Amino acid sequence: MPAFRKSSPVTTWRKLRSFGAIAVLTSLVTIAIHHLPGTALAMSKLDDLLYDAMYHLRPIESQREGQVVIVTADDSSLNDLAHGMIGKTPYGWPWPRNFWGIVVGYLNKCGAKAIAFDVIFSEPSVYNNQNGDDDVFAKAINGSKAPVIIGTLIGPDGVPNKPAPPFKNPRLGGVNVGDDVVYRTYRPMIDGAPSLAARTMQAIGQTPPSDPFRLHYYGPNHDKDGHTTFKFLTASHVLGSGVSSKFDYGIRPEMIRDKIVLIGTTTAGTYDIKSSPLSKEFPGVEVQATAIANMLAGQRVVPASSAQAISALLLVTLLAALGTGLPRRVIWKIAAAVIVTITLLLISTELFRGQVIHWLPLASPIVGLLLATLGAFAWNYLIEGRQRRLVVKALSQYVSPEVAAQIDRDPGALKLSGERRTMTVMFTDIQGFTDLSERLDEHKLTDLLNYYLDEMSSIVLSTNGTLDKYIGDAIMSFWSAPIEQSDHALRACRAAVAMEKREREIQDTLNAMGASGLLTRIGINTGPMVFGNMGSKQKFNYSVLGDAVNLGSRLEGANKFYGSRILVALPTAELVRGQIVMRKLDVLRVKGKLKPMPVYEVLAEAPGDEELEFRVRLYEDAFEYYQQRRWSDALAQVKLLLSRAPFDAPAIALRDRIENMISNPPSADWDGVYVAKGK
Repeated sequence: MPAFRKSSPVTTWRKLRSFGAIAVLTSLVTIAIHHLPGTALAMSKLDDLLYDAMYHLRPIESQREGQVVIVTADDSSLNDLAHGMIGKTPYGWPWPRNFWGIVVGYLNKCGAKAIAFDVIFSEPSVYNNQNGDDDVFAKAINGSKAPVIIGTLIGPDGVPNKPAPPFKNPRLGGVNVGDDVVYRTYRPMIDGAPSLAARTMQAIGQTPPSDPFRLHYYGPNHDKDGHTTFKFLTASHVLGSGVSSKFDYGIRPEMIRDKIVLIGTTTAGTYDIKSSPLSKEFPGVEVQATAIANMLAGQRVVPASSAQAISALLLVTLLAALGTGLPRRVIWKIAAAVIVTITLLLISTELFRGQVIHWLPLASPIVGLLLATLGAFAWNYLIEGRQRRLVVKALSQYVSPEVAAQIDRDPGALKLSGERRTMTVMFTDIQGFTDLSERLDEHKLTDLLNYYLDEMSSIVLSTNGTLDKYIGDAIMSFWSAPIEQSDHALRACRAAVAMEKREREIQDTLNAMGASGLLTRIGINTGPMVFGNMGSKQKFNYSVLGDAVNLGSRLEGANKFYGSRILVALPTAELVRGQIVMRKLDVLRVKGKLKPMPVYEVLAEAPGDEELEFRVRLYEDAFEYYQQRRWSDALAQVKLLLSRAPFDAPAIALRDRIENMISNPPSADWDGVYVAKGK
């Protein structure tokens, strides 16, 4: 039997070096994957998906009381103008530009700090022929006290497109924020020209950043209750307030005073729908508002530096390699990988949820973690696993696979001390094997025995039983050790029923091998037993001991008294009642025991067929009459049973016993117990 010992310091150091090498190697492979042309795009997309997911874990930071207000031409505004809100004349989109001039005038009246149009005026107004619309609009802009920034497109040469209205020295800001499908990064400078947000910052006397930065989004355009993250004012209400003070449109000067006012459109068909990490539909004007708010507060997402990202990658791969490689049990290896993954995500999430958003790109650590986990598994399988598999294979020749696996997981299990537990034991024996061994020569007998033991042992193992030992043709096995099983009694009974069935199925083969009519007798008992490695330091066996074990052996031999195949004692019967078809055969006092015990014959797994239930009922009725000394009633019942099942051996044995009682009545103190004279 192989010897086991704890890992030496040298072995532990060798493992640590190996897993460290795995971590470094997988980190280098991950970095290569991140930069190779064929995989870089996939890694970038994975980072973007995880980045967007992080935003959904952040609380909304309301900007409704912030320094940026959005005046929006929304569905409500278009509906108001279409129904003659101004001068009772209906206006469709686009509106006359002098209306925007009125809006600018009212915003000035309310004390706006700056006004920025996220609207492009590249073409002349369609209302120019009626009232010189562009000139009126330009006059309002040119006369504004608050700086007005006009949105425009920046050409590839960095030159802004000139608006159609005749503005005097207009402040132009680029609104072509980029070609990204999802706007995560903002460019303050577009081909050398300032963006709308950057120009707005300049207009209020602040210096905008020049380099692109990741936007610090404050929340979705609106939450599930319809509340917007930024303060939105309906354009028609602002226009109405500027046209007349007779009606209350709900616009208050304090909503606008000292605010940067962005003017844009948010109604379907009138604006370019953007996408943000928080929403597939996000108004472009709110992207600009977010950029301005970020610049005002000095906020932006802070990505991890290259050194930080590589350090995180190395740490994660090292923890994954160690966590997967060092534990012996697979469940702990998987648990370690899961724990490292969850820890990585939790730390990254907490960094992202802070007041300053810190972004640790997760694609590389996750891929590195996966590669390190697989690498450590492979190392264990190829290096350590090879030796362990040899040990387990050797152990499996002597004990059950479950015992071998337990010893493999815990070498300390190889000790001579035992443990006490309620278990079920089973003994099997071939009827008439002595005569059979005398008829067959040694080679045929060996072939027969090997074949028979293989067939029967497979059934024990299939029910997760432990094979204890072979004693010639006999098999000793037990359940609920080393792995505790709550249904150990049921497993044993199912194994016994399956053995009887398999024996019938292989009768032709047994006949050909010279074992015609071979029958197995089985005894099963449940009770407290001591299990463990029994023996000496030179030789031991994983086995069970105890009075309950001895009774199981006696029950196997007691089958000969009844002609039965499978006998169980009361403790087993009580545990399998309703799941196994059985009948109470007798109250038996076996040799070496003073206390009698009811014994039961196992017939099949429940539910039984009608014929089987008939046999059970009639036999138990007959036995009850027998114990009550109602000999004639008992005999009548058993004869009725035999008329239907003439080969029912226990019924024949009971009939003979009843007839003997009729001829030789027992003494007055007879207690109905049958005393076995042999084993």
